[in-house]
Amino acid sequence: MRSPLIKFIALPITAILLISVAGAFSLTVEYKPYGVPDHRREEYDEKLSLIAQQQKVLHGEVPTDELPIAIVKEKSYDFGMIDPHVTASHTFTIGNEGKAPLSLKVAGTSCKCTVGKLEHQLLMPGATTTITMEWNTGYQAEHYEQTAKIITSDPLQKEIELKVEGTVRAQLVAPESVALVAQHVGDMATGGIMLFSQQWNDFTIMSVTTDESDATLNWEVTPIDNDDIELADKQSRSAVRVAISMPRHRPGQFQGTLTAVIRPGDGSPDVTREIEYTGKVRPPISFISPLLHMHDGLHIGSLTAGEESTWHIFVRVRGGAGRNIEVLDVEPKILDATIEPTSREGDYRLTLKIGKDCPMTIFNLDHQRGYVQVGDRADKQFSNWFPVVGAVVEIDD
Repeated sequence: MRSPLIKFIALPITAILLISVAGAFSLTVEYKPYGVPDHRREEYDEKLSLIAQQQKVLHGEVPTDELPIAIVKEKSYDFGMIDPHVTASHTFTIGNEGKAPLSLKVAGTSCKCTVGKLEHQLLMPGATTTITMEWNTGYQAEHYEQTAKIITSDPLQKEIELKVEGTVRAQLVAPESVALVAQHVGDMATGGIMLFSQQWNDFTIMSVTTDESDATLNWEVTPIDNDDIELADKQSRSAVRVAISMPRHRPGQFQGTLTAVIRPGDGSPDVTREIEYTGKVRPPISFISPLLHMHDGLHIGSLTAGEESTWHIFVRVRGGAGRNIEVLDVEPKILDATIEPTSREGDYRLTLKIGKDCPMTIFNLDHQRGYVQVGDRADKQFSNWFPVVGAVVEIDD
């Protein structure tokens, strides 16, 4: 009879003990902040402590006469234009307008080329100190911005960021590319480039060459005054304009590279700049018709053998005075092509005809298409052509 009674009493006691043990374990469990890696836990805890301290200050729980107050009237400085590979420096002033000592520490700078030197690390109330930022500009001509971070004991301004910036003067500025303009075959393709220096008081263009072996390049240099409107925001010390021209004997697009050799006036070694150029020469002959597609030419479709078909194309010739313009070639040969001048100089009428006696002919396959070429037989470059796509088929009754 005792056994059931003992079990009845023991069950509640066991449950109470288990709850107590579980409660004890729950009191010792410490959860990590979500998303904060272990190696940044200390930084996270410092941030929480700072926020808590700031809240106390804002709610008046900490007397203001117990606080340091960091004051920085100037947090950034612009050097403006600065020479390359020099060390520039600027001194900032930090003061303590609080009632308690202010501790300061340089936490780091944005790059190795910048150094922050702090005069005093502890400021008594009313005292000031300086921090000097030294910056090595390097050789690259561009706009720079460097920073230094200062850690303070001011609970309302735990970090102070100081910044210096400036633009390094360019040795020589030249465009990356230039467009040359030529209207017709045989015309001069012309263009111009401007070169200027933010360092040299003068320089000389020694040579300008092209990588096109069959092109004749002409160039001419004209000095530009530093007060010229083109140089208004360039901070130039010397500048020139180089006029470029070269004859173009073939229609279509062209491109190449100009290489300019420049000699500085200060006796330093010559400098080389490469400039890409592009252009387009219109063909001397153009074909005009609503039947013509820009890329695919003339589509005549599928024609029935035994029927006659005719098409007329307007032809315009530029710079063709004194030339004999004719049909140079045609495919397929069953296509009859003739050209006649109109009453207006430079304008012609091209007539294409397929006769009734034309046999079955296929010229609409990728590897088998027709074309018509028009031009001056004495000058192979003075010509143009367009595709002709279609077929002549026989239909059985």
